[in-house]
Amino acid sequence: VSRPLLEAAAQSWQRLPALPRLLALLHNVLRRSAYLALLDEQPAALARLVEAVARSALLAERLAAYPLLLDELLDARVVGALPGRDELIAACAAIDGDDDAEATLQALNEVRQALSFRIALAVRDGRQSAVSSAQQLAWLADGVVMRVLALAEHEVAGAHGRVPGARFAVLGYGSLGGEELGFGSDLDLVFLYDAPGGDGAHSDGARPLEASRWFARLAQKVVALLGAVTAAGRLFDVDVRLRPDGAKGLLVSSLASFADYQRARAWTWEHQALVRARFVAGDASLGGDFEQVRAQTLAVAREPAALHADVVAMRRRMRAELDRSDAAAFDLKQGEGGLVDLEFLLQTLVLQGAHGDELLLSPRNTPGLIDAAHTVSLIDEATVGALHRAHALMLARGLDCTLDRRPRRVPYDDGIEAARADIRSAARAQGLDFMAADKVGA
Repeated sequence: VSRPLLEAAAQSWQRLPALPRLLALLHNVLRRSAYLALLDEQPAALARLVEAVARSALLAERLAAYPLLLDELLDARVVGALPGRDELIAACAAIDGDDDAEATLQALNEVRQALSFRIALAVRDGRQSAVSSAQQLAWLADGVVMRVLALAEHEVAGAHGRVPGARFAVLGYGSLGGEELGFGSDLDLVFLYDAPGGDGAHSDGARPLEASRWFARLAQKVVALLGAVTAAGRLFDVDVRLRPDGAKGLLVSSLASFADYQRARAWTWEHQALVRARFVAGDASLGGDFEQVRAQTLAVAREPAALHADVVAMRRRMRAELDRSDAAAFDLKQGEGGLVDLEFLLQTLVLQGAHGDELLLSPRNTPGLIDAAHTVSLIDEATVGALHRAHALMLARGLDCTLDRRPRRVPYDDGIEAARADIRSAARAQGLDFMAADKVGA
């Protein structure tokens, strides 16, 4: 029954990678003959399977590890319109079963795997842009975090009751906050709480906890559940180092302490990170309070020269430590003229301009920030177009790399060099020269 599959692989335009990847898949589904029979009966699905594994090591790996994903290839919707934010969140919320955490996590991961697989196929087929796909992956992550938070609250409340009138929020930073998630990206999360009576408040269960300990337990539970290994894999790795005071700080902050930290002790780079931060899950009113703190922090008047010096120094330090570019390949994220240079440019424009124009405070994603900077006349129309093109190209190349299980490093070509030149030119026009001091003028 596998003969049509192997014949289709042999006829693929990329038969060398297709054949071993399909053999790995066959090894795992030989006892599921119904799948092979369906593929034999549905040539279109068979063609989609061969094309998927031939063009993407990641998709081939996921199909081999989780044969249930073959259902996606047999589903006619796989080539149709992709779900929007509300549908992605609803698909995660629809999973029942808080009393069985392992079963809930497995079901949630199966939904996440299926939907991210569908998004990956759309990228590979050229049916939607990299920018739209990265945004959908972030929305899917939003839904996962919301569902995991509900499960975590159920478990903590079952053991310790609840803190009456208290609120909790999960904030997304980095690529999650900026709605620019990749395949296999981790999640940068920060946790806030607010309790009437402050830390003197206690939960109302048989084993009560102080509010600060209750919410610390809740945040720990969210991180643990997101990283728990099930038969369907783990949901997400989580990075919590962007919280106030970093690795030495508390895992969860009260709203008051968070606001005080941002006002009095945060470094410039932490305010840069706040540009992309957004409310993801939890109490919407606390999310609104966070938005006020964020807006007040970003709108503080700053001395341009000092701001530029801080931003340039941090960017050069980051690249010295993280840039994996060499003579043969360019690091799309950390390389000079790459995506992080663009992010730093836009963050600088927000930090120096939000005091005079609140329009800069709303966007979190890169395209929105570019457009907002143009709307308030910080960059001209030609620069807007150039930065949109540069961002779209580098994001697309990056997704291509992750879909093929390669590091996000690409050969230098005319497109990459033009994109780098546009980002470099826009940064220098704002007084930002991110090139290392010993390479300026090179």
